[in-house]
Amino acid sequence: MTEPLLQIEGFAVAANGIPLLRDVAISLGTGERVALTGPSGCGKTTLLRAIAGLIDPVAGSVRLRGQTPETFGWPAFRRRVILVAQRPVLLEGTVCQNLSRPFRYATAKTVFDEPRALDLMAQLLLEPGRMTQEALSLSEGQRQRICLLRALLAEPDVVLLDEPSSALDDAAAEAVDVVVRREARQRGLAALIVSHERGRITESCDRVMDLTSAKGAA
Repeated sequence: MTEPLLQIEGFAVAANGIPLLRDVAISLGTGERVALTGPSGCGKTTLLRAIAGLIDPVAGSVRLRGQTPETFGWPAFRRRVILVAQRPVLLEGTVCQNLSRPFRYATAKTVFDEPRALDLMAQLLLEPGRMTQEALSLSEGQRQRICLLRALLAEPDVVLLDEPSSALDDAAAEAVDVVVRREARQRGLAALIVSHERGRITESCDRVMDLTSAKGAA
């Protein structure tokens, strides 16, 4: 049996001391896209943040290729498992400066690939001229796609997408779906995707996992 790419076992998360989800188990294979659904406020975003190591879970473990984050080292793990938040975070400077900044860190293993960035921009329905635009002047939907693009440039094993199309029109949302599917097929990228758009997400993902039964006291 093939070992899962990402394995989450016995996960429980809470916010401000209030239990949200308990006993969550997720097995994600290479190139697989799994949708996470559930009632609003049940803890889907908190779960993604805990998987990415941005907050501590109440209980449970996560393994990537059979190894714990501590084995990789947290900085290396977070380059392999990247969270793309619903509220996109960009810094002052141009789009190009925002995209290239992670590649200037001492821990970066690759260099900024501007031709690939421009290619992904086109696939995500963003004009090449956006590269020199001030990032903070972008619309919410444009920022969402730039943050996804920035994550894909790092070539992670897994992306955790929190409502990736919440600020997008139908054409842009479809473009995001197409790009993620292509990365899954060509690179083996795996994705956990939180969305309230169950119809769209059911069609675009390999599996849908409803977290309703995991809601409650841990």
